[in-house]
Amino acid sequence: MKHYLYLVVLLMCQLTWGQIFDPPPIIPNPFATDGSTYTPRPGRSSATFVDDDVAEEVTVTATAEPGNRFRAPLVEREKTRVAILGYHNFSYTRPVSEMLMRTTELREQMESIRRAGISVISMQEFLEWRFGERRLPERCVLITLDDGWRSVYTDAYPIFREYGYPFHLFLYTRYLTGRGDSMSPAMIKEMMQNGASVGSHSATHPYPSTWRKHERAGQEAYVAFIDKEIGDSRARLEQLFGPVNTYCYPGGYNDETMVSRMSGYGYVAAFTVIPHKVSCNVDPMRIDRYMVFGTDPSIFRSAIDFRGSETRTTAAVAGAQPGLLPSGTPLPPFPVTPRPAEVVPCELPTISAQLGGVPGIDISTVRMQVSGFGRVPAKVDAASRTIQWTPPCRIYMPYISVHILWNNTDGSRHRAEWSFSTDQTVTVEQ
Repeated sequence: MKHYLYLVVLLMCQLTWGQIFDPPPIIPNPFATDGSTYTPRPGRSSATFVDDDVAEEVTVTATAEPGNRFRAPLVEREKTRVAILGYHNFSYTRPVSEMLMRTTELREQMESIRRAGISVISMQEFLEWRFGERRLPERCVLITLDDGWRSVYTDAYPIFREYGYPFHLFLYTRYLTGRGDSMSPAMIKEMMQNGASVGSHSATHPYPSTWRKHERAGQEAYVAFIDKEIGDSRARLEQLFGPVNTYCYPGGYNDETMVSRMSGYGYVAAFTVIPHKVSCNVDPMRIDRYMVFGTDPSIFRSAIDFRGSETRTTAAVAGAQPGLLPSGTPLPPFPVTPRPAEVVPCELPTISAQLGGVPGIDISTVRMQVSGFGRVPAKVDAASRTIQWTPPCRIYMPYISVHILWNNTDGSRHRAEWSFSTDQTVTVEQ
């Protein structure tokens, strides 16, 4: 027995000495420009998922720090693309809308992410990747939720815990009452113990017309309003929840005055509502997100489809003009709004087509696709034979292409398409 105890003690000492006298090697930091070094932290994690394309189970192994949740190997920063999902409200029974999703559909979407083997990252991991301090897998999703609806706590939170997915809450401070449909600070603090993090969504969630009203009052008044909405909201959230360094523009509305003041308030990143994949060279004060509407599941499908995905930044570098159709594209054979090549205000343009003159059309098959949004939940009026859709937020893309697809009663398929442009300096009043 004494010999056995002696051997155990000797083995423990050898392990300890090895950790002390043989530390991990020091190697150059691949993300630093000053020649600094970092110490790699060893560890391996693996995950098995079902690849729908090959109908078989696939096991992937990632080398990273202990406790790594990632579903695939890490790659160089430039190879990673991140789809940022934006949600609002949930319910098992209430009628769905753009802002309210069926809770069961949220679960199905989280299961789709798991089955596809896509890594779900935290906001902290996203920021470390963007600023050169971390590598990620090639395909990643970041989950964000706006406003502070109580259903995030009652409906979404249990699902995220079940899947082990981190998530980021963009909160506007006037809504942190715990009354009615809003969450309380206590609920948020509980979620922060289990994967949630917090960013600002302003103090009162002003709509674009409110921002412009204060802007017309003069620069001094406008800056004071921005200080209150964007600066003070961060201070209040930090009092409640600790450090806050991210902001989400309500409705995606932003201008140069806002953006120029962000770093002064302590923000390192701010998010819009433009649906694009994100690369590591994205403007940190205008980061794109896919707003996932309860009425349009195609947005989520577009977000997690990484096949040949391009980002707004890489398209611009390549000299492409997203939203422009090739020269020579035939014009639609029916009236459309906006007209082809028309320049319209960037905010809330109604897009429509009048198909009354199309012979043999099956009006029940008519659908609309819009560049940057995918298939949209357009309203089809069988009586007037029109299809119409209004974007839920300001359009920041200079060119927009519209695609109307339909079948005739004989089963033949047809499409018509056109493009128009937006004037980013002109908006309309709400």
